[in-house]
Amino acid sequence: MRSLPVYVCCVVFTIASSPVIAQSSLTLYGTLDAGFAYQNHSANNSGTYGSASRFALISGGQSGNRFGLKGKEKISDNTDLNFVLENGFDIGNGTMSQSGRLFGRQAWFGASYKGLGNFRLGRQYDFANEYVSELTPFGPGDFASASLGLSFGSANAERFSNMIRLETDRIEGFKAGIGYTFSSQIPSAYVIDGAYPLVPGDSRDYKFASQDNLRAISSGIQYKSGPLYATATYDSYYPNAATAKGQVPNASAWILGAAYDIGLFKVSGAYGQTRNAWLNPAQLIQTFSEPSNLGTTNNSIIFDQNIAVDSYLLGLTYSPNKVTNVFLSWQMAKPSSGMLSNSYFPLGTQTVYSFAYTYNFTPRTNIYALAAYSTNYSLSQGLTYSLVGFGLRHKF
Repeated sequence: MRSLPVYVCCVVFTIASSPVIAQSSLTLYGTLDAGFAYQNHSANNSGTYGSASRFALISGGQSGNRFGLKGKEKISDNTDLNFVLENGFDIGNGTMSQSGRLFGRQAWFGASYKGLGNFRLGRQYDFANEYVSELTPFGPGDFASASLGLSFGSANAERFSNMIRLETDRIEGFKAGIGYTFSSQIPSAYVIDGAYPLVPGDSRDYKFASQDNLRAISSGIQYKSGPLYATATYDSYYPNAATAKGQVPNASAWILGAAYDIGLFKVSGAYGQTRNAWLNPAQLIQTFSEPSNLGTTNNSIIFDQNIAVDSYLLGLTYSPNKVTNVFLSWQMAKPSSGMLSNSYFPLGTQTVYSFAYTYNFTPRTNIYALAAYSTNYSLSQGLTYSLVGFGLRHKF
């Protein structure tokens, strides 16, 4: 992190010293996605859930509904100022997503310099979300109930508020970035002295004392050459000192993966570890408490020094022509033996099997079908979850 201020100063100084050539643009964009789904879950061994099922309207079965503004102003031959303001919403009832934030999906302002890179300030995704999503169609942005984020929490559309983010241009196939959030504003909870109930932590506050905010560092590197894509990401989370009181260690999550795309087929795989916290937990609770939404809930974290989870992914994409795609994936999230023995609730290894089909009428409009089946869902022993859905998506 010592080199971070130097890098920022170099980018800012280069931009500030460039001759002014003002050329601006503003774009309104968005996604509309709606359909139907049948969902079912069993009772789990701890009795937290009874069995239940439903058939319902879904909002965002393939991609979360959104609208946004993105703009750019050219201030020199090599320098652009740019921004994104993006809102998420539920098309079933018209309400805002992301806890009612006006621009809860993204809200950032920054600049880029050709040949050097870019920096951004504001509410943004972490690098795991962006870099790992290329490994699977069931990434953080698509097919939430089969999402990669079910097993790799840091890749589940994790958003950081109050973040400074730096990223290089691609050089010889490589691109890398690092970001730091002064107050992530991720809803959090803490296990103190190994006891439940959880102690609530940060939500949307930004406290004056830096150490009393949930801070985080996000970093990633990727390599792309022809059909090969490879990436590694690392995220570190620093608990709120006022809540943790020195009893909760820092948490970390790293992911390593690769994909090979030959056009007709794309195969991918990933492995990751999460320690001292579980990111984006209890997806099923949120899924069934929001009747119009098929998706999972991102941006939440439980700190517990007993948590240690290894995550795995195998993915396959079959594209027989320009308008048809078939997606398959297998995921596993495996708690360590120490986590199993120290857990207050019965836990088990989660597995997720997913299938999806898309047909593109135009480059902007497609239909989709999705099926997913999970065992020990959300690591809860005995809890199974299944889903079958279909819908229509349009981008503008």
